Amino acid sequence: MRNSYYDAIKLIKNQFWINFLNNVEEKEVFQTYKFTKSRLIEKLFLIQNLQKELKIEFNEKCKTFLKAMYSSSLKIQINEELLSNESIQWSRVIKEKIKHAINFSALKKALESDDMSFAIIQRAYKSILKIFNLVYSNLIKNDYHSKIWREDTKIILKKSNKLNYSILKTYRIITLLNCLNKVAEKIIAVWLSYTAEINDKLLDFDQMKDRKQRSAINAVLNLVHDAQMTKSRENTLIYLLLDVKEAFDYVTLKQLVKILIKLKILINLIN
Repeated sequence: MRNSYYDAIKLIKNQFWINFLNNVEEKEVFQTYKFTKSRLIEKLFLIQNLQKELKIEFNEKCKTFLKAMYSSSLKIQINEELLSNESIQWSRVIKEKIKHAINFSALKKALESDDMSFAIIQRAYKSILKIFNLVYSNLIKNDYHSKIWREDTKIILKKSNKLNYSILKTYRIITLLNCLNKVAEKIIAVWLSYTAEINDKLLDFDQMKDRKQRSAINAVLNLVHDAQMTKSRENTLIYLLLDVKEAFDYVTLKQLVKILIKLKILINLIN
């Protein structure tokens, strides 16, 4: 009922607006412009870089954001044993995966610079299905990422209710990717998820986040099970709960990993 109420209001407003535009004459055009003109244009605040130096010029602010986004302070450690493990096999790209990735994508996703939405891609897929299957199969099989797909548009959004907007952490950056690229990413993500599930060495058994059919309920059930087993053996159980997201409104993942390593936290917990 509530949704019907708001939909009715939107419909009536839309009808009044169309009637108004149809009857606009002479100077009333300026009134129309006043209705549609953005009334608030905010300038970007002074920004502090990592050395806490204030940047005034627009180009300097851009460079500051870029450095913060693409910091290379932490080197990724690669497990060579896993890379050489022949038991880890990628399944081939099948038509069903491509079809599912295209047809089950949200139509209201923000567009990249090419203005190609999932609605267009879904209609094109129905017309040239064989071409889509051939392109995605070969690109992913040969590990080639199209140059157009490597381009993206990043938008800087200001967090609400912050006292000092010169600090980088009061902003968040969202990335608008090419929709054709998102299809390839979804196919690869399904692969990665499946490969991680069938290989015991990749993920710890108690890893819950970002795994299908595992949630906070599974974590609680594991904890209850451990507590019951400990009680039956008349042992003492100690568990530690960390809610980093609630304690800090902004956490640099790389810095957090560094701190955990210094504290000699088990690598399974860090992962």
